[in-house]
Amino acid sequence: MQPNFLRPFLVSLLCLFFVASAPLSAQAQSKKLAVGISALSAGYSPLYIAKDAGFFEKYGLSVELVLMQTGPIVHGMVAGDVKLAGVGATRIVASALEGSGIFMLASMNDRQPYVLLTPPDIKNASQLKGKKVGVTQFGGLDDTAMRFALQKLGLHPDKDVTIILAGGKATRFSALQKGAIAATVIDPPYTLEAKKLGLNFLFDFIESSPKTVYGTVSAKDSFVKQNPDIIRNFLKAYITAVQFYKARKPESIKIMAKYMRIEMPAKAEEMEDTYNAFVRTQKCKPYIEAENVQNLLNELAERMPKARSADPKKFLNQQFLKELDESGFIDSACTYG
Repeated sequence: MQPNFLRPFLVSLLCLFFVASAPLSAQAQSKKLAVGISALSAGYSPLYIAKDAGFFEKYGLSVELVLMQTGPIVHGMVAGDVKLAGVGATRIVASALEGSGIFMLASMNDRQPYVLLTPPDIKNASQLKGKKVGVTQFGGLDDTAMRFALQKLGLHPDKDVTIILAGGKATRFSALQKGAIAATVIDPPYTLEAKKLGLNFLFDFIESSPKTVYGTVSAKDSFVKQNPDIIRNFLKAYITAVQFYKARKPESIKIMAKYMRIEMPAKAEEMEDTYNAFVRTQKCKPYIEAENVQNLLNELAERMPKARSADPKKFLNQQFLKELDESGFIDSACTYG
């Protein structure tokens, strides 16, 4: 039995959801879903679009996008308060290794437009030794990316540097400029400002990293088994939104800015840069490859010995995605726009 203290905590977090302006049908009201997201990031753009453009409603769903950190999202899914989530694969796989029963249903991206950012005086990895580097939350996407970049640059994440919690993207970006941390991982729109400030990009993930699993659509197995139609319709809405995102740039940028709380048109250049970076990470058919999960397990193995012998396919439930693919739905959606 899950501890009851999670429920009031998560209920309070539900106050952070985004509310759709359109009225909901009776069918949609009967399938109200709390869907967790861990940041106001462009990586969640298909979810913003599915809500704002009415695709969730089209498929009979009323969705609340609930903003909370990755840990509470996972706890919420285990407790049954959060039904589905757009969440980083690292925490999902780690929780599944401990028996959470959460599975990844689809990929949100297998690449991430991150860069490892350093101040002007740090031009190579050896200069990071003994210094503090900042992430938002341990086990989150940026923590996973930070560890991967450090390893690729020949550094041991837990020995050569000190990884500290340094806040959200804006806070970390500011901390780097003030010298409080020596490196952090950022993505657009901060990359454009970083270039203007002459900061160094020590590692570019799009150009240099092998594919892994970053963002995912995930859910607890028991919820999936009890609600197959909800899962099927959620994925239909999500896939349609991905194609809208790829085909309808001006509308997508407008929706991104709204949900990311970016002031427009003042930040139009930054948002276009953000769109151009993230749209490259989206796949028409959002399958998660077992090889990519294995890459993630390899990264986790040093901290979680169970990961060494784990079967990457055991973390996936892509039967609904395969069903939609075989029915022709995805091919049809891929012609959107």
